[in-house]
Amino acid sequence: MFFKFNKRKTMKNVLKTAVVLFTALSFSFANAGELSVTGNAKASYVIVSSDSPTGTQEQPNSLGVANEFTLSAGGELDNGMTFGYNIDIDGATVQDDGSLFLDTGSMGKIMISISEGGLETSKKGALSATGDRGSDSAFNEGMFEEWSVGDANNVSYHLPADLLPYGIKASIAYAPSTVADADQSVNNLVAANTGAITAPNDSGNVYTTGSLANAGRTFTQYQVSAAPIDGLAIGASYGDFGGATGDTGQNAEGGAYYATYQLGNTKLGYSKSYVALPTAKTATTYESVFGHKYSALIAVNDDLSISYGVEKSEATHMLATTADVEQEVTQIAAAYTTGGLTLAVSMNDFENASYTANKDVTATVFNVSMAF
Repeated sequence: MFFKFNKRKTMKNVLKTAVVLFTALSFSFANAGELSVTGNAKASYVIVSSDSPTGTQEQPNSLGVANEFTLSAGGELDNGMTFGYNIDIDGATVQDDGSLFLDTGSMGKIMISISEGGLETSKKGALSATGDRGSDSAFNEGMFEEWSVGDANNVSYHLPADLLPYGIKASIAYAPSTVADADQSVNNLVAANTGAITAPNDSGNVYTTGSLANAGRTFTQYQVSAAPIDGLAIGASYGDFGGATGDTGQNAEGGAYYATYQLGNTKLGYSKSYVALPTAKTATTYESVFGHKYSALIAVNDDLSISYGVEKSEATHMLATTADVEQEVTQIAAAYTTGGLTLAVSMNDFENASYTANKDVTATVFNVSMAF
């Protein structure tokens, strides 16, 4: 277990803070807010192939266009506090994520989020010129990293940015239900809580035998970060479930830490993560997942950047008689930007994909994106 928190007391304090903040809001008046639209459209050409002895992938070359944009609205109260709302629209122009926040300045910020607002730091060590990590490029390799409170509806509190020395920031988020129910309202109640938080899109076969069935009915996640010296950023995250049902063998929890360092035109990144799965004591499924990432991003000039990154993840089993497998994703990427236009290419190698020995895949991705 990473840490031990008094979650009942912690969440009680968070709720008290929320009451104070919204009470302050009730005695203020809002000026007219503003609405803005930001986002991008991306055209991609993908080549995926494999000549490995296991799980051969011979897919047709793919051409597609994707869009994602964010509608943001906000304003300022007479007492100087700011408020805002944002909603993400992508794919078939449907609502994806959304959040409503109140920033008091000296007392911090409280936010209510729908399917966003995650505090995990496990991905911080994967820097990429294209903006897409190797494990998030073209092929679903099934790498599990860390649970995210952003996969559920949640309320979060964030300390004021300048409250602590050395750029220290801290946040806590609480999901009262681990069921994924986007766009909830007073007339659209949450579905039955089965105690299984939504699995990430790249969850892979870690979940195939229902190891999350009794993970817990609530989820709490914490994050702390700092910038102690110029160019250095460090941080950590931790999350665990509450209200588990049944005999899980061990508590479901996970966390990560990271460091990035900017040295001239080069930025280096490293992160390490650990997840304990709530697998039954007699299960032959996965017990824990260990991962680490390291990368380098170089700005050749104002327009051109290149990167190299490695991501590794090992899934271990409850029974020693079952062999553990480590998968690895390597990416070489480059991006050229002029104005709002970006041309990018990445070459991605997947070894032991989906934690399956000798399942090796390669993917080359060409992107043309336009920001607005």
